[in-house]
Amino acid sequence: MKKLFLLLLAALFLTACSERNEPENKVVLHTCINKILATLDPALAADTVCQYMVASFYDTPLQYSYLKRPYGLEPSMLKRMPEVSPDSTRFLCELRDDLYFQPGDCFPKEKSSRKITSRDVVFSILRLADAHLKSSGYWLIRGKVKGIEAFRKRTATAASGDFSPYDSGCEGLRIVDDSRFEIILNSPDPRFFYTLAMPYFSVVSRRAVEYWGDRFADHPVGSGPFILTRWQKDYQIRMRRNPEYRREFFAGAADEAERNRPLPLADEIVCSFVKQPLAGWLMFLQGNLDYYVLDGENFAAVVNENLQLAPSLTRRGIVLERTPEFQTNYIGFNFTDPVLGRNPELRRAVSLAFNRQKWLEYFSGRIELANGPVPPGADGFLGTPGKYSVYDLERAKAHLAKAGYKNGIDPATGKPLVLMFDQAGSDTAYRQMAELFALDLQALGIVLKPEFNNRARFLQKLAQGQMQLFRLSWTGDYPDAENFLQLFYGPNSGASNRVCYSSEAFDREFEAVRAMPDSPERKRAYEALARRLTDECPWIFESHPVAFLLKHAWMRNYRPHDFAFNRWKYFSVDPAKRKSMKSEFKPLSMKELRK
Repeated sequence: MKKLFLLLLAALFLTACSERNEPENKVVLHTCINKILATLDPALAADTVCQYMVASFYDTPLQYSYLKRPYGLEPSMLKRMPEVSPDSTRFLCELRDDLYFQPGDCFPKEKSSRKITSRDVVFSILRLADAHLKSSGYWLIRGKVKGIEAFRKRTATAASGDFSPYDSGCEGLRIVDDSRFEIILNSPDPRFFYTLAMPYFSVVSRRAVEYWGDRFADHPVGSGPFILTRWQKDYQIRMRRNPEYRREFFAGAADEAERNRPLPLADEIVCSFVKQPLAGWLMFLQGNLDYYVLDGENFAAVVNENLQLAPSLTRRGIVLERTPEFQTNYIGFNFTDPVLGRNPELRRAVSLAFNRQKWLEYFSGRIELANGPVPPGADGFLGTPGKYSVYDLERAKAHLAKAGYKNGIDPATGKPLVLMFDQAGSDTAYRQMAELFALDLQALGIVLKPEFNNRARFLQKLAQGQMQLFRLSWTGDYPDAENFLQLFYGPNSGASNRVCYSSEAFDREFEAVRAMPDSPERKRAYEALARRLTDECPWIFESHPVAFLLKHAWMRNYRPHDFAFNRWKYFSVDPAKRKSMKSEFKPLSMKELRK
């Protein structure tokens, strides 16, 4: 406790000191993340923390419109949206002429040496397939871009750091000239657009990759809105406005003057790494963070049962934003397991025994119950639960008997059936969830044995197929049901298809709908696939999380968005208002917080 207290004091002191050194009119955004930043290499940016950071320093061919709903794409590095062939297999793209990599040691002093060309884009996409790099983004182009597997094989036989395979390129990535390139796919994919807006498709410099070598992940050289100024691995990352960022304006800015200011709006961003929720919470209460995503530990203290913010915080001008996330939490059944994988009746029994209402109560409004694999906001979302996505203990017992385990007894042993349940953590929340699930199965006569793993061990066991039941989530990469339904596609087994679900009928129907353009027919086909999954129960379709974000009155331009990883370029603050309001802040005790 003493160590934690000292850490909190240090964090608060250093944040306050940095703010005191800021010029009065300088727009500095203060934020935090609750994880350590692993990498700044776009090809390795596998989690949301890395993706937000990568999007600060790099740019992508397309981006999401920040204000448009439903979510829609717009050009970013491109002059216009790609020209698409009638069969959706060829995407011709043309770059803007005002794109430059940020200055760095890897470049000569002449600005012309930093100009971005189509070769840089093709190089960046090829890196996702480099066998030595082992990018988690390879699945986005594997089997899609023509000739990409052949390129990957060439990199596998070359030495690490040998870039000669890149010189031969790939059949499906054609350089037309310095500003134009074409992506050629093996089969129709009308939704390939979405990949061009993902952080994985950030454009990097080959010169920078070769220059920095193994240290490239620590030295971002992109064309994004911000330039890295300092990265203290366990403490803080700072970035400043990129004066050479392509000309872009935000017509929806709250402040009239900012509508005429080229993006990004902030002069500087200071992001602290705060592993202890209490530290971040105290920094926010003191006004040293401009916004804060509420964690489970502090949620109950400031949000009542009606999901209203405590009046003491409202009086400070603090605003609560409630945002459903484009994510599905689930409990997966391992289809390679001889007990669960071959027995749909057993999976149905377990799913029916899962008490969703108790789960909802446990999370205190921080989740919405899931009816199927696809979250709200996309075609394929099911407005009503599937036959086995409800709590019904009597039906669960009947299906358990059909499965050959009447009253939960394993006929092979004459004792209660034992199922193993793995989770990627061991803290109080993980243990409480395991207890709730165990009580549900106990009502069937089944014994649930929880296994608590660290993240690395969990992923290792998952990759090796050593689990029976496990809890995971999937956050959508783009706003389309395909991204969730591919989690059950046979060829993705062992990768995104974590449960190794296998169905020839599902694969056939999935391949057919994937090639369809947007239409009512496609929507119906997605819903049919989702219904099929709720019948076969590869998952217990658990929930969709809801994020609760607090922001101070001086923060401007925050809009909830599931896919705008580059949203920091829109954020701004009113420095004078922040200074004035903070001067009136008084310490709040936990008792006063609830008033």
